[in-house]
Amino acid sequence: MSSLPVLPGIISASVGPPGKAQNVPADVRFIQHLFNLITPEPASRLAEDGKCGPLLLQRINDYQANRLKVSKPDGVIDPAGRTFTSLVDDAGKGKDNAVVPADSPLVTSPTCDGHTALTEADFQNAAAVLGNGISANLIKAFASVESGGRSGFGPANMPVIAFEGHIFRKYTQHKYDRAYPLLSYPFLVNAGPQWKANNKTQATAWRTLVDAYKLDQAAALMSASYGMFQVMGFNFAACGYKDVFEFVAALKLNASQQLMAFCGFCRKNPALLRAMKSKDFAGMARNYNGSSYGDYDRRIQKAFEALERKR
Repeated sequence: MSSLPVLPGIISASVGPPGKAQNVPADVRFIQHLFNLITPEPASRLAEDGKCGPLLLQRINDYQANRLKVSKPDGVIDPAGRTFTSLVDDAGKGKDNAVVPADSPLVTSPTCDGHTALTEADFQNAAAVLGNGISANLIKAFASVESGGRSGFGPANMPVIAFEGHIFRKYTQHKYDRAYPLLSYPFLVNAGPQWKANNKTQATAWRTLVDAYKLDQAAALMSASYGMFQVMGFNFAACGYKDVFEFVAALKLNASQQLMAFCGFCRKNPALLRAMKSKDFAGMARNYNGSSYGDYDRRIQKAFEALERKR
């Protein structure tokens, strides 16, 4: 077991959500290290970089809710406060006495900050980020086709998701085909019977993801699509995240994080950007939704042209 860093046994200021906490980098690094000491495998380790990002905020909320039994966690760790005192004590016990369960509420607890919709300015800024003459209306068209374009969040302010069993099958190397045929199955057609059963409602989709998560955490998270743009979890690196755990924690926060993930994915895909620039809807469909894209190209074009007519 790694030892605590050579730091004073107290933080100088609060750590937590920006605006609520000061987040002095040395304090944040210390908190990150404490969580790494109590988090069992295979949960993702926090980067000890002094930056209070989505995954650390998720860990703080989970700790307050599950270890301290706080009914409404505020996500803030204050110097010498209850959360900090308990965290230091638990870290001293090490991973053999870990208090953060391997089936972390990363897939069960809502952590949305309330910002579930995007503004016109958000779409315009995203268009500027993508450049190449790509219009805000084209980005809106993707949102419209993927999630209706109004919000990437559903019941209980959880991101809209869809679980893809054939992807779970791939990342678990067919290990669960026999025992869990609804979770792990070969791809035959888009939205086949297993897919429909798993994604009948958002509550059903999240229960399906929880069931898969109990079998293989990373594979489960990589096998679902999330948010307003339904970005697949296995694209976490292309979207700019170090692992799928950080990706999911970010997309649970707000619509802006979902838009950032979409932009990150597009920027890592030159063929998609070229198709968007030239209004090649078949190319967009192929590069965003795969070769079996069905009528995705026509739906994107229809949504885009409807938005253009309103200008």
